[in-house]
Amino acid sequence: MFSDPLPDGHYLHLFCHILHDWGETDVRQLLYASFAALSSGGWLVDHDMHINSTKTGPLPVSEYSVLLMHSTPGKCWSVGELAAFLKEAGFVDIDCRRTAGDRTAIVARRL
Repeated sequence: MFSDPLPDGHYLHLFCHILHDWGETDVRQLLYASFAALSSGGWLVDHDMHINSTKTGPLPVSEYSVLLMHSTPGKCWSVGELAAFLKEAGFVDIDCRRTAGDRTAIVARRL
């Protein structure tokens, strides 16, 4: 699953409550695959429960992350961790936007 390329020719990849189920190696592979497949100027959006950049909360997200670490290879990734992975994959204009409840959307653009 993680070694297959993603379909190309699209301007948006939406990961919604996906990355938190996977460990660092798999998350990086998905982000690299997204970068490789997106058209120039395309966007990646990761909508999920993210730990803040200072890793101090929010508390419900931290609690959910503990559950994930018990039952999956993943966790709730911090905004800083995912921003670093995205930058390493080649994305720019990385931003985190609040959505609803304890969810946020990390957006990043492919040049």
